[in-house]
Amino acid sequence: MIAAAFWILATVFAFRLYFVVRWGSSTAFVGAIGIGVLGLFLTGVVVPEETIDGALGGVNFLHLFRNLCVTAAVWLVREGIFAAYSPDECYRVRFSHRPVAAVLAALTISAPFLSQRFVPTTPSYVPENVQQVPVYLYAGVYMGILALLAVSVLRICLRPQESLPVRVSSRVVAAGMALVALASVEEIAYMTARHFEVGTPSLHQVLYVVFSPLFYGGVLLTSLGLGIPPIVKAWRRIQLRDRVALVFLTATMGRTYWGLSRAHWLVAIANSCFVKCPSVGLYEYVIRSSDQKVVLSGRSTPMLAGRVLDAAQARFDGGVDSLELLLPVKAPQ
Repeated sequence: MIAAAFWILATVFAFRLYFVVRWGSSTAFVGAIGIGVLGLFLTGVVVPEETIDGALGGVNFLHLFRNLCVTAAVWLVREGIFAAYSPDECYRVRFSHRPVAAVLAALTISAPFLSQRFVPTTPSYVPENVQQVPVYLYAGVYMGILALLAVSVLRICLRPQESLPVRVSSRVVAAGMALVALASVEEIAYMTARHFEVGTPSLHQVLYVVFSPLFYGGVLLTSLGLGIPPIVKAWRRIQLRDRVALVFLTATMGRTYWGLSRAHWLVAIANSCFVKCPSVGLYEYVIRSSDQKVVLSGRSTPMLAGRVLDAAQARFDGGVDSLELLLPVKAPQ
């Protein structure tokens, strides 16, 4: 599940980064996703944890860096969600939305970690060292901050949204953040039980095992939710339906309608695959087909081409200009 979350998030990051470079979309989300990818990378899905932590001194600093990455990623997701869904900018005056709050959270997490009695690299760092008060405080503070951030994102994601893609995206992100918040609370319960030696070993084992599916399942859902808007936007910008129709009409009717030579006809077919706005070319075919002055050399329009033209005509008459509708301004960019 961790590997799946990593690769899905990396794919979403590539999509988001393309939109930032190409169209100047929101940098909050791409920053959050990029840091999230780094955090999941530090779980050892590509390079073993022992190797990475060894480069950092071999005393589990990897654990701290990974948790700080996750905290920063969730904080940036929260900022991006608030910027997209809030009706105004009033939320920015709150202390929790200022960069200094994120820095303070990072220091609050790091202070107990730096006060511990350091031990060599271990993949089970918290379970093996939770008896140390600094380790218990470090992990508890981290999970507490993460739970608060996740609940904050969850609340705003449940607000009504007019756009269907935005509504679906927000609900998927909300489900992911709900799992992250639940996992954080569950992990605090586990660490408390271990630290104060409350409960049976079997209970401890159940609490330990439950965390990963909840937490990384939440990360997975959040990644999918954040990926919906850029995928929908890419689909709309590509205008695949109009592009396919334009290629088909150019291939079947290009020479008849425009009197193209074979060479120019082949070039026109190739150009129709990459034209910036295929709906414009499609509309030209619709106009050309309805112009009674066009002489079709005594031949009628092929039946399938006629159906494509009729469908395009009906769509244009209905005021639907292909797939060029963009997401609302307040949607995640």
